[in-house]
Amino acid sequence: GLPEFIRLVREKNEQISYRAAQLAISQEAVSGAKAIFEPAFVGSIKKEEINRQNTVQELVAQQFIAEFEEESEAYQGAIEGLVPTGGRLRMGYSQRDFTNSIEKQYGIDSESQTGLAANFSQPLLKGGGVSTTMAEIKVTEAEADIEFQNYRNQMMQVIGDAISSYWDLHIAGEKYDVIEGSVDLAAKLLSHNRVRVATGKMAETEVLEAEAGLAVRKSLQSAAEQQVVQATNNLRGLFSVSVADNNLTIEPTDRIEIKPLETDFDKSLAKAFKLRPEYLSSRKKIEREDIRIGYAKNQRWPQLDLEASYGLNGLATDSRDSLDTLLTQDYPSWAVGLELRIPLGGNIKGRSELEASRQKKRQALLELKAVEISLANTMDTALRGVKSALDQLQEYTSVIDFNERLLEAEVARFRAGKSNSRLVQEKEGNLIQAKEARFDSLLKYKKASLGLELTEGTLLLNHGIEIMEVDL
Repeated sequence: GLPEFIRLVREKNEQISYRAAQLAISQEAVSGAKAIFEPAFVGSIKKEEINRQNTVQELVAQQFIAEFEEESEAYQGAIEGLVPTGGRLRMGYSQRDFTNSIEKQYGIDSESQTGLAANFSQPLLKGGGVSTTMAEIKVTEAEADIEFQNYRNQMMQVIGDAISSYWDLHIAGEKYDVIEGSVDLAAKLLSHNRVRVATGKMAETEVLEAEAGLAVRKSLQSAAEQQVVQATNNLRGLFSVSVADNNLTIEPTDRIEIKPLETDFDKSLAKAFKLRPEYLSSRKKIEREDIRIGYAKNQRWPQLDLEASYGLNGLATDSRDSLDTLLTQDYPSWAVGLELRIPLGGNIKGRSELEASRQKKRQALLELKAVEISLANTMDTALRGVKSALDQLQEYTSVIDFNERLLEAEVARFRAGKSNSRLVQEKEGNLIQAKEARFDSLLKYKKASLGLELTEGTLLLNHGIEIMEVDL
């Protein structure tokens, strides 16, 4: 059945799987972009030993000690991260245990210095603000949405090809059955003629006429069988099955039904604007370029950063007392200031990136307009194609009825001895052609209906495999 076949194609088709992998990559890119807010732990351990001669200035400052010796161990640990406004916050603890030649002059064996500090740097112009900080995330989200529409488009095209190929096989089988029936009729006619020639009731040329007619129909049967083989292999390819690995026999069990279709241009076009992947993708590209323009505008500003820090300090002869001093006594340190950086050339890079972003938006708008025009024209063609195919189908139905009656009349005349094999085969050949033409017309109608579903973007929805929420 068609639903089962579509399920196999959706599960096993390599083009759909490839596009699904691309979608997964784009979604991982979104996760990666959001990782800018992931806090980080920074830690360090440092052991240092200094042994040097003092300069004259150092001699005076250090009570005329000729050499300076120091051993120290430093430990630092901090948590730092980005905040939504674009600022960077760092909170950390530091400890430095040391002993040196100066302290020993005063009878101090060692000291421990501790610190607990918070540092914050906030861009006020360039790089500042929630929208600027979130710009890269928003861009990757828009690109993931675009890739999602590419995935939908790929699935729609593959499923459309699958349905079309399914009906190709169905019609090929129907044509084969008609030709097979014609071969049976030609064989019976030949057998009948041979009997009548043997009894002297018919000229021997009638047997030759019947033999020629049978040979022609067997040739048509062979061609029809090849069409079935070709259509079957096309279907195998759609769900990635090789005849070399699995000689699977596929027999369509569904039949083409003629269903009334809504052919209102405005309603169909409205559906396309809600569902067509190309249109939705073009809209997302415009949104993406708007984000980039907003970011590029921010990048034209000078760099003005607010720098602030606050910390507590402790000092004692050992680390425990030093930490206790830090927590219980009041030795704060703080600083606040501004840092300005202005490109002397007028920020050439910022202006260039803004203009490039504006050009990309113009491209996206042109693409959207082109898609709208294409959809409207394609929709008109699809609607007219459905109507034309339906009209042809109705005409060929009448032609078949007419040729069936002609054949019945000719067979009756043949049995009464008033006709011959050539005329019977001629009428039967006309009936075959009419039936094949109707099958072709039926297939044309089904493909025209399929084309309308593709143009409207309703194909996946109509077959119960839509992967987006819509409000029709």
